[in-house]
Amino acid sequence: MKNLSNLSCKIIYCLLISTPISSQEPFLEIRPYAPPSFQQYPITEQVDHHYPYAEDGSLLRFDGLQFTDNIIYPNCVFGLSCYDGHGGIDYHMPYNNPIIAPANGYVLWASFSEPADPCPGGITPNGDQGTIIISHGDGYYTVYLHMNPPLGVSVGENVETGDTLGYNGNTGCAVNAHLHFEVRKGSWTFDINEPHVVDPFGWWDTIPDPIEEIRGNRSEWLWVSNSLVDDGDNGFQRFAGPDWNYLSSGYNNDCWITPVKYSIEESRHYAIWVPYLQDSGEYNIEIFTPEGVNASTGAIYEISVKNEDGTSTKTNVIVNQNSSPGGFTAIATLELPAGSKSSVILRDVVQQSSSGNNVVFDAIRFTSNTSASVLDKRSSNILA
Repeated sequence: MKNLSNLSCKIIYCLLISTPISSQEPFLEIRPYAPPSFQQYPITEQVDHHYPYAEDGSLLRFDGLQFTDNIIYPNCVFGLSCYDGHGGIDYHMPYNNPIIAPANGYVLWASFSEPADPCPGGITPNGDQGTIIISHGDGYYTVYLHMNPPLGVSVGENVETGDTLGYNGNTGCAVNAHLHFEVRKGSWTFDINEPHVVDPFGWWDTIPDPIEEIRGNRSEWLWVSNSLVDDGDNGFQRFAGPDWNYLSSGYNNDCWITPVKYSIEESRHYAIWVPYLQDSGEYNIEIFTPEGVNASTGAIYEISVKNEDGTSTKTNVIVNQNSSPGGFTAIATLELPAGSKSSVILRDVVQQSSSGNNVVFDAIRFTSNTSASVLDKRSSNILA
């Protein structure tokens, strides 16, 4: 980290404020915390797309699922319906875990100040809230809340990917130790009526994103990724649930499994994979499943492809996860756009006729296919 002169700070600050937003390329190179042995902490609370900062009786997730029950913090369901009016991403982790810069940037704000009044759910605040705000020079700003004293950076410092910003805690409006990570676009300021918030995990539904209606800010996938995305990679994210089980088998000797559920009402576990593709064209989407895990014969993979207007076209694919254990198998062949404009979401919900006790979450590979390919009907069936 480098300190700048006051003059340099003022010049750079002005440039950052006046820089037009043109890039939608992913720029977050790593998650904003020192990783655990199992590579990623799950998300416990997520961005409410309807609407950030507004408790309006509805939580709308990035995958388009909407909830009206059990959505008020702290009595919402972690990972599932948390919470109405939330403008960021919460990662629960051990107290004093290092919080690190996910991309290069410049520290605009680093201080302790009074928290929101009132706190969400009417909880009692734990004193002043530790807050850090970083500008990334591309119209995006990342925000870090509930930090412990002392903060590890000061206003005027440049930070590089992986630099320690400080340590997480429960300062301000927090019950348990966690990091509230927020991304704002166009301005670093807090505006409760017309928030600058965007969701760094994007928007993957067939209807327009309500967030975009506020300021025209589109929620894009902002995590740097590759054409092969393993569980734990930067292009993968798991959401909190009670029955995740981490195994030392699968691609790169690890994977996650959850018990199967037969209805969306019972669902408690899901994850998303988003690749970065160098070119548009036809791709085989291939999944890896390990051996000996009693996997589902009717797992449902939801493939979303971004349209120009920010909505997505969805294709559901029913997959027998036992078809090729110990290797990759193609589940679909689709035309995909370049960049991070396509996603795969897998939940613990399976087809009614499915056998097997577990849904497997492991690596997914996107392989360019310049010639026509016929999908193997023996291993999967695309739902109309």
